Amino acid sequence: MANILVASTPAPGHVNPMLSVARHLSSLGHSIIFLSGKLFRDQAVALGFQFVPFSGVADFDYRRLDEEFPEVAAAKPGTEAMNAICMYTGVDPVPDQYRTIQQILSEGPVDLIVTDVYFWGVFPLLLGPRDARPPVLTFGVLPLVLSSRDVAPLSGPDATPEGRLRNQEETRQFFAAMQPATTHFNEVLRSCGAPELPEFFLDSAAHLPDRFLELTAEAFEYPRSDMKKSIQFIGNLMPNGHSKSPMPAWWDSLDESKPVVLVTQGTIANWDLSQLIEPAIAALADEQVTVIVAAGRPDLEVIRLPGGVKPENAKIEHYIPFEQILPRVDVFVTNGGFGSVNLSLSKGVPMVVAGDTEDKIFTASRVGWSGSGINLETGHPTGDQIRTAVRAVLSDRKYKDNAARLQKEFARYNAFDQITETVDSMLSLEHSDALLATAGTRG
Repeated sequence: MANILVASTPAPGHVNPMLSVARHLSSLGHSIIFLSGKLFRDQAVALGFQFVPFSGVADFDYRRLDEEFPEVAAAKPGTEAMNAICMYTGVDPVPDQYRTIQQILSEGPVDLIVTDVYFWGVFPLLLGPRDARPPVLTFGVLPLVLSSRDVAPLSGPDATPEGRLRNQEETRQFFAAMQPATTHFNEVLRSCGAPELPEFFLDSAAHLPDRFLELTAEAFEYPRSDMKKSIQFIGNLMPNGHSKSPMPAWWDSLDESKPVVLVTQGTIANWDLSQLIEPAIAALADEQVTVIVAAGRPDLEVIRLPGGVKPENAKIEHYIPFEQILPRVDVFVTNGGFGSVNLSLSKGVPMVVAGDTEDKIFTASRVGWSGSGINLETGHPTGDQIRTAVRAVLSDRKYKDNAARLQKEFARYNAFDQITETVDSMLSLEHSDALLATAGTRG
């Protein structure tokens, strides 16, 4: 059995999948060192892992991003916000992340490093000599943003001759718009004694690791004829076992004679509930639907309700286990968190998506492209936009049919089996290479 270092950016959308991966690898008998923010110590220790916390700017609190990174909160949606989030929460932590990895490697053998795609502290190792590091396996917990002749970063796929010209030009413009983050990334890498990036940093995040496992179905990703073979789709990480979380008191008496609409802003971009949750509650208050709100935060009193009174058709909770509730949901209204969107599709639930921050603009565009929901193309939809979109998804069968089609695609995967196979092959290859190197030295 192997010693495996699992490193994850300290945000729930990144840590939770990586905890699931680490738990699975531990169940196979591997020894796990879990590296993340101090907020996740208790979860990691409860699972029996050796926990190593980040230090310095790498150990940020995702619940207070607007306070810890005011530059991110102040940035305009679009490439300005993308540059800010990448620089402050992705690039700036690299030196502290890298130092911690070096310390762990100096204290004992590590046979494999496993990271999420946003953990860039492994870049200095990946840009150095291959024989000076363990193999690296990266998980795509975000939608793929890869340069391709077949796809434009923001406009999506078009493999026609005219489309490929459009893709080339839009990619050039996107790279130019992201130049602040690119320049800063290379400066930080030089400060770590590493060479500059060989290509655009989002390409590097998927191309530099030895293997890359994307947590979605291939049918939900834009088709690319030039994608590297090291990138593999494995579906989503369905929870292990059959344990269930406690449900709200109203759960058993839920009126299913009316459509059920689930609304969320996730667990990170929810400091301003006027973006989606509040307008959704108001917009649907007089509709013949049951509205279930997962606020993702405990202080429900901050939610401004229509007339100051909760509508009769609304049920508001700080947390609801999506795995258990989605099978009873008719429409999922979300700001486009990648994990929750994938989970929704794995249950065949169509969506209304309103997100333009972080990676959400890319996730939302895939929902629209796949026909599994409506992309409102804004992070601040009006009540009329939400109401009209929900009515459309409920009345037009094509959205449900496309979500059901993708549900069948997701069902083709067994992510944990593919993780086992990938890790076994990487460890076996590394062991073979080590034996060959030893034999060569002896010879």
